[in-house]
Amino acid sequence: MGRNDFLYLQVYNDLKDRIAAGVYQEGDRLPSDQELKEEFGVSIITIRKALDILKEEDTIQRIPGVGTFVKEHSQPNGGEQCANKDKQFKTIGIVLEHISSSYGLDLLYRIDQKAEEMGYKTITRFSYYDRDKEDEEIDFLISEGIDGLIVMPCHGTYYNLKLLKLIIEEFPIVLIDKKLDGIPVPSVRTDNKQAIKDLVGYLKSQGCAKIAFVSPQIVGTSSLQERRDGFYEAASEHNIEALPECTLDFDEEIFSHPPREDNIHRVAEYMLKHRGRLDGIVCAEFSLMPPILEAARRASLELGRDVKICCVDGPMGLPYTHMKQNEIAMADKAVDLLLAQINKTCMETEIMVPAILVEG
Repeated sequence: MGRNDFLYLQVYNDLKDRIAAGVYQEGDRLPSDQELKEEFGVSIITIRKALDILKEEDTIQRIPGVGTFVKEHSQPNGGEQCANKDKQFKTIGIVLEHISSSYGLDLLYRIDQKAEEMGYKTITRFSYYDRDKEDEEIDFLISEGIDGLIVMPCHGTYYNLKLLKLIIEEFPIVLIDKKLDGIPVPSVRTDNKQAIKDLVGYLKSQGCAKIAFVSPQIVGTSSLQERRDGFYEAASEHNIEALPECTLDFDEEIFSHPPREDNIHRVAEYMLKHRGRLDGIVCAEFSLMPPILEAARRASLELGRDVKICCVDGPMGLPYTHMKQNEIAMADKAVDLLLAQINKTCMETEIMVPAILVEG
């Protein structure tokens, strides 16, 4: 046996001892390959050979682009993870980023109804766009002994380690509205790309030739990236000129409030810069409509006449054309996916729900 063989076995034994001693507990992420290389003073190949053995022994799980995690070997069941093992009801936990009259209320109501029909109660918590609070609410729901979890992840470029740990433990989880790239977790979301393509097609039918995409900073949010991709694909397909994007700051205010002045100013400047050329706007989220409407007023532009505007989501009675997400269908499919995991039956892992065009 050569020296390198001894080295990878030494690394393997050391890591295995640490896991057995609880230095790295179930669900914990191990140091990166590079960090282990520097710690042990060996090559990356030696580190990976040691980790491969741990993986073959089902001790760890490696997720490309994310990291290496200690596997959970007990059957993680909400009722087993809390002291209350004699629950009166089967329960589903829900963590939502935020809901409003424009999007989310029907989704929440229907999840609750569907769960009730299937014999489950729901416990709903909100993250309010706060990643730390999202972690806190997931911990709370697990402590309550839930049987499964439905999560609308916060915006942002990150992987929620609480979710990753539960996924590794094979705890029943369904994501709604967004997905985690590269992570094998069931998700239900709107066909965002097609929704925006439908809006671009609508603007084309209204005679628009030079259009703009208004969006919050995408920062890794899958739903926004899909909408952006759909905008440029459709503009090319319809031979419409796509003007430079107008990017606004994401508004994390929860309650009704005036639009942010910096966003109004940014849109007004954009409209003035492209005045006489801009004839159509696709807004990625309804939450950005208020600053656009106010900016148009200040720039003396009449929306609908000078510039056509459309968006994704919107409250009942919105006078502008928009794509309404099919919240009822999304809720039904999310509950079905979750119960399939709870009951350990096979089911698809990614469901795209078409949005509905509502002309204003």
